[in-house]
Amino acid sequence: MVKMSISNTAGQERFRTITALYYRAAQGIILVYNVSSCEVFEALPLWLEEFENYVLPEVVKVVVSNKLD
Repeated sequence: MVKMSISNTAGQERFRTITALYYRAAQGIILVYNVSSCEVFEALPLWLEEFENYVLPEVVKVVVSNKLD
């Protein structure tokens, strides 16, 4: 059995404290970014660093691109 929770915060700062609660219980993280935005792509290392502050090292992390038409 698998339980999945998907949250779309669009990188908004006001959700940062709420999302930290989800990170702690995570067994895997899928980070989706907009492939048409250099700004979003360049922010990926910041998000990965954010995850490292809350999750265990063995948590699986996957990066997925989005919006390529």
